[in-house]
Amino acid sequence: MRLRSSDRLGRSRLRGQLPALRFLGAALVAAACAAPTADATDLRRGAGPTDGASTPGGPGDDASTGGGSSGTTPTPPPQPGTGDLKPGRTTVSWTAAGQARSVVLIVPSAITTQQVPLVIALHGNGDTATNFVATRGLEQLAESKGFVVAAPQGIVQDISVGGQQVNDVSWDAYRTPSAGNIDLALLEEIQAELVTPGGQIDAKRVIVFGYSQGGYLSFRYGIDASAKLACAAVVAAANPLGSAYVENATRKIPYALSIGANDFAVAQARAAKAALEAAGHPLQYREIAGAGHAPFPGSTAEPLDYCLEKSLP
Repeated sequence: MRLRSSDRLGRSRLRGQLPALRFLGAALVAAACAAPTADATDLRRGAGPTDGASTPGGPGDDASTGGGSSGTTPTPPPQPGTGDLKPGRTTVSWTAAGQARSVVLIVPSAITTQQVPLVIALHGNGDTATNFVATRGLEQLAESKGFVVAAPQGIVQDISVGGQQVNDVSWDAYRTPSAGNIDLALLEEIQAELVTPGGQIDAKRVIVFGYSQGGYLSFRYGIDASAKLACAAVVAAANPLGSAYVENATRKIPYALSIGANDFAVAQARAAKAALEAAGHPLQYREIAGAGHAPFPGSTAEPLDYCLEKSLP
């Protein structure tokens, strides 16, 4: 699938988002994050401390087998796909939009027996993919719940949005590829590398999951790629392009949206909730009492559990 362009958003709609961008720039002098390199400027925050990864129960038994012609046909066991992914952790480099991009890959042992979901995990501003994986317990969750993690490393950028300069962001959640967005192409490249017909990744269960600035890009990409994503999980972030952008989705993609009740962006999150519900998108919405923007509010597992239950038709 080709990336959907948001060029029709138009300068006037972008201009309408500038008050929110300026508000975020003024509001973000938040608590320091767990990542030592995390910054504290507009639209940005790195990762928080480690969540305790919950331990799921095992899969249920298949349908019982019946005897004779009146018996129930047994459910065939899951089969592994074909490909080169092997259980373990590696770091790869792929080229997208002319840039070499590094991606931490975590592959669970379940891949040897069945196709598994893919979770594309996007860290917060000033953080690293390695630290995000570690502090969020993603390696343990991937193994226990049986999904592949692809955690790309963001590139710090200074971008112009509707005439306003936004500096030092790790992910571009605002511009179109034709205007210089290098991150949407990266998300497409990750899927092109990992999701193939009959391959090891279940093409109907691709999820994007992001925190803070990574969450803003996750929200935007959920709309852009709604036809081929199962779900989008957005934490401590919201819709970066305004409520009307939700109308660009070609499918009612489910969202898991989590935010601290004391987060500076909670009003944005509530507006995103209203827009998604009005458009008919399935939604898990949580405001975490007593939590701010950082550290990471609530559990890592909860929004992922919601999205892992989703699948494309």
